[in-house]
Parts: sequence; structure tokens; C-alpha cells
Amino acid sequence: MLEILSHQYLKRFMKSHRVDWKHIYSFGRIFSKSIEANETYLINSEIFSTKDWLSAAMIALFLKKEDAIFVLSKERIEFIKNNQLDDLKNLGFNYVLENNNIIFSNHRVCLITLDNLLIEYQSLPFKDYRIIFTGIENIKQDLRYYFRISVSKEDWFSKSNKSSFANQDIADKYNFLKKYFFLKRFIGKSYLVLDDKEVSSISAFFYENSSFSDKFLEVSKALSQEWASWVELDDQNLEWNFYLEPIDVLNEIKELLNNNKFVFLSALRKDNFFQNYLIKQKIKIDLVINFKGNFSEKKILLYVPPIQMLPNNPSFKNVILDKCKKLIIFKRGLTVFLSDDFELKTCLATELASHHGKRVLLETIPTSNNEILCASYTWWIDNSHLSPIPKQIVIPLLPIPNISEPINEIMVSHNKKLSKDWFRDFLLPEAIFKLDRSVAPLRRNSGKLIILDGRANKRKWGRLLIQSIQPSKQIKYMLPFD
Repeated sequence: MLEILSHQYLKRFMKSHRVDWKHIYSFGRIFSKSIEANETYLINSEIFSTKDWLSAAMIALFLKKEDAIFVLSKERIEFIKNNQLDDLKNLGFNYVLENNNIIFSNHRVCLITLDNLLIEYQSLPFKDYRIIFTGIENIKQDLRYYFRISVSKEDWFSKSNKSSFANQDIADKYNFLKKYFFLKRFIGKSYLVLDDKEVSSISAFFYENSSFSDKFLEVSKALSQEWASWVELDDQNLEWNFYLEPIDVLNEIKELLNNNKFVFLSALRKDNFFQNYLIKQKIKIDLVINFKGNFSEKKILLYVPPIQMLPNNPSFKNVILDKCKKLIIFKRGLTVFLSDDFELKTCLATELASHHGKRVLLETIPTSNNEILCASYTWWIDNSHLSPIPKQIVIPLLPIPNISEPINEIMVSHNKKLSKDWFRDFLLPEAIFKLDRSVAPLRRNSGKLIILDGRANKRKWGRLLIQSIQPSKQIKYMLPFD
């Protein structure tokens, strides 16, 4: 009944509102079914990176006489409040808006950010709620930002009700550890990963002094749960910061996932990553649905030169710079070069700028269709929706996570201790996920993707990365490159 009713309301809404997505009625019916059934759904579609689907979801939630929690970004909550609620009210819905709560006579729809949802759940855990969870494609990154604890110098010297002698002991411990960490550091490394003995000693200290401040209590609890921990060293000020983060951030919300009814919405074409996690955690998914976006999907033209140099070759950087210069000769349209290697990325931008001047941008939003952008994968993923669609994306280095980053080094070590294949279980899935999101714009215009990393051909896992790029069509040569 809810499917039919929401379909009727959506048709009325669409008479005065243009939505350029031919699947909106199908989505409305499936979404209505998902919130009516006592089941867990995962719905994937690149349309969720836009706002075109929100009206169909809001109508179904308004009609379903059951409390619901709608997890959205702050920006989308403001969009709904400022641009959609009045239009939906014209359909005959009678409600009151109070602090992001849309209150009806017999139910309410709560619009909430992920951070606020977790805060509320920690203070008063709830059960059997209907939760619509958007942005699942970013869930690991969002949880990392939320749960990460940082302890700076100010946290050691904050005012407290303790005696001055106790405060002095805390200050002395900070200075002792500062001396210890700077003496132990390796040249060229800005961080230290602590060994088991060091973690045990620091854990005992924070436990004994957990009443010093809320931050100390938070750190003590995190260390007791065996969170990853590392020290960042500030050479300029000769100070240090302590960081902690869960080994498995998704495990921190496992209770929330088990105790409530969910509809997960992912803006990926196919979100196998989150789906696999739910399966591993024995969280049942009753239905997985993939909707096409609001554009005609085209095949990416994929070019992987058969003979390429490996990144560990001393000549790799110079060869790559020469090949990248060839790839933009006589080319019109936006070209994007992606690399997470800071030195290669900046060197490439500098070299290209010496020939092409202001056309070359370094992690700056392009304003025209004939510019050359050099960026990291993460920057491009976060900002590609603000940019013109590129004619080609060039990848000098595949996005294998850098194990010189502390959390990645700790994750690799953790997987080794569990006798897991740390590369295929951790690094490779992360690389596939990042590569898929980076090249997504090319599906709109059948743009070219050029991979210059020799590992794409010479490593079995490199070929798996290539196979993960779908839909695609491999081309044999590219002028004037060949």
C-alpha cells in the first residue's frame, strides 16, 4: 500500500518539479518497500551524489507512520529544510519542524548527521529504529575522522582540580616522553609507531591518571580496547602529538548495525566493499539493488602501454615526466594527472607548468575545459563534482596505500599478526576502491584512462586492478604517445 501511495504523491510532486532521472519512480517504489519491510537493504546508485532522489525518499518517509532517522550530511539537511519542505507541504503533509525533527501527529522523521547520530547513540543506545543511512561509500573515512583521538601538549598542561604536585607529575611525564621519542626517531620519519612494551607502559600511565581530564579518560579507554596508536613529531617546535584510532572503525558501530533496521544508500555504481563487510560481520542483507544514474553510462577507453617501467627503477620519475608531457601534446579538454606520491605530483606540476604556464593547476578546481590538473586521488575524489568532466585521466602511480603512513603501517602489522594476506586483504581492496571512484567521471563521456605504472601489466594484482575498471574498452595505442 505504501508503494502505491508514495508513487501517487511523487507523480503529483513531479508535475511541478523537473527531476532529470528516469528511474525516480522505480526508486520511490523500492525505497517505500524497503522502509515498510523489516529488512536490510543496500541500494547503490551514482544518483545519490546528487539531490535528485531526495523528494522520493522524503515522500515515503512522510507517508510511513513510523519514526525514522535519516542520516545525511549537514549540507543536505539544510537543502531539505530550505528547498524541499515547503514544496512537500503543498502536497497536503501537515507537520511541525523543530530542531531538524519533522514532527507529524503520530510519527516523526529526524534529520541528523552521522556525528550527531553516534553521539546520541553513545549517550542513550536505541533499538529497532528505522534508519536510512546515506553516504555509505564514505563510511570508513567518516568514522576515522569521528573516532580518532589526538592528544596535544595543551591536553597535558590543562587546568584541573588536582594538586599542583600532581599536575607537575603530568608535565614531567610529557617532557620525559618528548625526550624519549625524539631520541628514538628515525632520520627522515616524522612519526613513531609504538611497540607493545611502550604501549603497555603508556596505557598504564593514562589508566592511573584517567581522572586528570576527560581526554585522559578517553585515551585510557581506547588503549584498553587495543586501538592503533602512534606519535607525530613536530621538528619545528620540538613537540609531539599522540594519536589513537580503532583498528577496525566499522566494528565500533557494529552494535548500532545489529540493533536497528537499515536502508543503506551508496553513491557508488556497485558498492561491493561495504556489502562484503556486512557479510563478514554476519549482518544479513536482504536485498541489494543497483540503479543507473542520471546519465547514459559509456565505456572508459583504457590504455595500458605493454612495456612500462616499475616504480622502484631509479629512472622511473624522469621517464614518467617525459611520457606525461607527450600525453598532452595537441590535446584539447581537461587532463587530470593523479598520484598520491607528493614529490612526483609536485614535480610533474612544475615540469608541465614550465611548458604550459597557467594552464597547469596543482589541486585547484579547474574553471575551463582546457586545463591540466595535477592532484592526489583523495583530493580529486572530493572535488571532481566541482570540475568539468576530463577528457583523459593519466595515472603515473596506482593508488596502493602508502605503508609509510602510520595507520597503514599499523594495519599491515596487525594483519601479519593474524596471519592474513595483508596485501590482498587490506591494501588491494583500498586501491580498487580509490581507483574506481577516481575514474568515475570518465563513464559520462567515454574519456580516456592511461595507466603508466608498470605494475599494471607485470603484477597479477595489477591486472586485477585493471579488470575492476568497468565498463571499459582497452585500446592498443595512443598518438603521439606511441
